[in-house]
Amino acid sequence: MASADRPVHDMTGSDLDAATLDADLYLPIEMKQIFSDFNVERPEKIGNGEAYVISRRREGQPPMKFYFDEKSGLLIRIVRYAESPLGRNPTQIDHDDYRDLDGVKTPFQWTIARLSGRLTIRIEQAQYNVPIDETKFTRPASTTPEQKPPSQ
Repeated sequence: MASADRPVHDMTGSDLDAATLDADLYLPIEMKQIFSDFNVERPEKIGNGEAYVISRRREGQPPMKFYFDEKSGLLIRIVRYAESPLGRNPTQIDHDDYRDLDGVKTPFQWTIARLSGRLTIRIEQAQYNVPIDETKFTRPASTTPEQKPPSQ
């Protein structure tokens, strides 16, 4: 993981857990295998419509809430929490602009809101089952010079 003000570093703990869930394109389908406990909660208003709300738990992790559009059944929001020294930090991910892609409804926009700010990801074009060059998965070079150990 890297950001403008931090060097490249390995993801651990809640960052790694969140990235693993974010990368699972089949998360709504695989919920029964990933989560052990769930509760159906009262519907909530999101935007101009209602959403069914399901809260799920995993062993040793804070609960997550999933919001499904009442009319389409599509996942429109996820709210998750990461443990920190200051308590639980929320992350809200809104899915929007669903399009049919090879017969599968796929969100082409995500808005991720955290305490540190908001980020919107928009996809212009997508394809399933396209080979990806393995070099795309190599660790990027550090963005800052390596720190030398203190002199003894």
